[in-house]
Amino acid sequence: MPPIFAKPIFNNNGSLSMRYQLPNFLSAFFLLLFTAASAQTRHQFTIITENDSYLSVNNDGYYTNGIKLAYQWRSTTSNKKHNERINSISAGQNIYTSRFSGEVRADRLDRPIAGSLYGSYHQSLYNDKERLLKWGVTAGVIGPASLGEDMQKLAHRIMQIYKPTYWERQLPNSFGVNAELAWSPQLGQGEKSSKWDFKPLLSATAGSIFTNAGVGGALLFGKYNKNSASAFWNNHKGQTKAEREFFAYLFPMIYLKGYDATIQGSLLNDEPNLIPGKLNPVFLQSKLGLTYATNKVSFGIAAVYESKQSLTQRSSHLYGSLQASLMW
Repeated sequence: MPPIFAKPIFNNNGSLSMRYQLPNFLSAFFLLLFTAASAQTRHQFTIITENDSYLSVNNDGYYTNGIKLAYQWRSTTSNKKHNERINSISAGQNIYTSRFSGEVRADRLDRPIAGSLYGSYHQSLYNDKERLLKWGVTAGVIGPASLGEDMQKLAHRIMQIYKPTYWERQLPNSFGVNAELAWSPQLGQGEKSSKWDFKPLLSATAGSIFTNAGVGGALLFGKYNKNSASAFWNNHKGQTKAEREFFAYLFPMIYLKGYDATIQGSLLNDEPNLIPGKLNPVFLQSKLGLTYATNKVSFGIAAVYESKQSLTQRSSHLYGSLQASLMW
């Protein structure tokens, strides 16, 4: 693969050609969307950071670190089918290693090592019955171009801890695109007098990064808003104290997985991976979290359990998730 930061090249006839790699494309893409969104009246910036060390300093493996930055804007339309629309652009990086990222024995490497760098656009649509329909597109790169190795080694060097090992065996570079769809109805009318709520969710993802279908739902307890104004879906809306949210939730999902590029590598690569992996076709994820939101800021914290992503893994996995949003 050519260098990730490609330089302009002039053709013999004097015309300019450009080999756009992922960062170049995403920079232009996000700039265009941000400009188009500047006329909107409701904006939100969110940062999400996930790490298994948040739950225990002895954890450092599998899905070991993730960071996501997102900007979204809200618009109200006269369309009766979808009278509330939320647009979101995001970029992030995920890092996957063996059970211990400082492993010294090659025979104990129990899943492929990989980094993932991606950018996405999503749109959430709410109708007058508060039903959520969300669709999106994600493009990303897996392999050395994701800078996963650089990020993890830099973090460990700053913290003055052990050096991550066996990154020379990480999955090779591959580029992929995904399409995503999710649907969740509002059960009941979302009355504020009730302290309990259940939010079912159906989801599907298809493409050359991930292919899966999921079903599950979240049980909420506390003070929460209706679907189109709830921090649970990361789109809190409220101007008064009565509209503030503070709730706990349990959110299990079960996925049927057809493909995972962080386990199986590129669809176009016929060479065997240097560290074998075998996709787990039935994958369970469950979150236990707490969320607080006002008209300007929201915060979330969660503990996440995941079953084996690869059947070669020696164990399941736990990690922590922290989220903060600023609204204006």
